[in-house]
Amino acid sequence: MTGLEIRAIGDGDEDAVAALWKTCSLTVSYNDPHDDIARCRRSPASELFVGIKGGKIVASVMAGEEGHRGWLYYVAVDPAEQKHGYGRAMIHHAEMWLASRGMPKVMLLIRDTNTKVRDVYERLGYTCEPRMVMSKWLKGGPQVPPMTQTVTSLEMLSRPTKPPVPTPAMKLALMRLDPPTVSFYRHLFNTVGGPWNWYSRRFLSDDQLSQIILHPKVEITVAYVGGVPAGYFELDRKVEGECELSFFGLMPDFIGRGLGRWLLEKAVDAAWSAPDVGRIWVHTCNLDHPRALGNYQKAGFVPFKQFEEPMRDPRLVGLPWPMPNKVAS
Repeated sequence: MTGLEIRAIGDGDEDAVAALWKTCSLTVSYNDPHDDIARCRRSPASELFVGIKGGKIVASVMAGEEGHRGWLYYVAVDPAEQKHGYGRAMIHHAEMWLASRGMPKVMLLIRDTNTKVRDVYERLGYTCEPRMVMSKWLKGGPQVPPMTQTVTSLEMLSRPTKPPVPTPAMKLALMRLDPPTVSFYRHLFNTVGGPWNWYSRRFLSDDQLSQIILHPKVEITVAYVGGVPAGYFELDRKVEGECELSFFGLMPDFIGRGLGRWLLEKAVDAAWSAPDVGRIWVHTCNLDHPRALGNYQKAGFVPFKQFEEPMRDPRLVGLPWPMPNKVAS
């Protein structure tokens, strides 16, 4: 760390600091680094420190506090000057500045995918805490359109008469959950729906979910292969004379093994098993498996409606940003 001078930013340093941040990929199109620098310098509760080597700015860290906690931002080291402990030195300097102002704790934000940086901070004594970060732009910010999904609703008005799907050569068993437990249902829903961004029931409390899955008009049936849960389907008979196939899917380990068509046929048979049913229906969307819509049509469902449906942000429940036509439901 010898040869690194650390001081507060001064007049004329702004362009060099902004260039450093750009080199370190810390800038975004909707956030002008010069504005961030100016706001920091105007506030008595924040400071921007720079690391100087050979007369050149090669490192930075912004520190601030709101009277309760200290925060770090824009920790940057020129890629050509990394592996010399400059980042550690800058962070320590900022920590000491915050401590001198009476801050008992320092916090920072990193993207959950940035595991390399997370490991660095962990070596410096930082730990991950179970918190959810929410934000709202009061001025500017990225122009993110509302999240929607294209939903296709399909129906079947008479029982299929075509030959049955061949039974896969597996040790198969179907078992209705009677009654289902919330914990096992969450395992099914999250594991089957995880790759496809099924998020709706992740937002529900255990009490809310229990009221749905324990309703006397709701049936949940699990397919087992060799004693292992391989998929499930859920039927909703709350509307008289109808049956909705609410959820249908396979565990990731069993996709592509010829089980899907067989299980879908079993779901359709179960839906028609009640004597008063004259219509069954299902919906899929552009986040679902690429073959989902086609498979439903092959099973005898016919599309009758398509619409755009607003989505809640699935990242709030630990799912990734959805990618249309990648897969989900």
